[in-house]
Amino acid sequence: MKFSQRKSGSRSGIDMAPIVDVIFNLLIFFALTLNFAISSGIKVNLPKATGEIVEIKDVNIHIAKDGKVYFNDMLMRSERSLKREFEKIPNKDTLVIIRADSQAMHGPVVSTMDLAKTQGFSKIAIGVEPKR
Repeated sequence: MKFSQRKSGSRSGIDMAPIVDVIFNLLIFFALTLNFAISSGIKVNLPKATGEIVEIKDVNIHIAKDGKVYFNDMLMRSERSLKREFEKIPNKDTLVIIRADSQAMHGPVVSTMDLAKTQGFSKIAIGVEPKR
């Protein structure tokens, strides 16, 4: 029995053609699935606005240990003044965050939540500090 010896010049290796095909197919796939911003072919001159840009902010209500209510750092002397501040906000989707002291009575917290709800605000959150 005669065994053939390997020639020193031939080398075996990994065929790179399938890998290159897969890479190109992936590249084409991702290029075609990108959402391109297509601008309209019609030229439109948009009107200029003279008003200021209205920035939507959260409403922060702080309730101190002694029951005093602060609306965005302004002391509210009565529930009527708090109601007026709520009425000044045109966007009822604004988030109302109530941050009450841990020693505060629950009465002012509940009445503030109720007032916000009756004024049309549906996004009401209770502010807490995370435990460490």
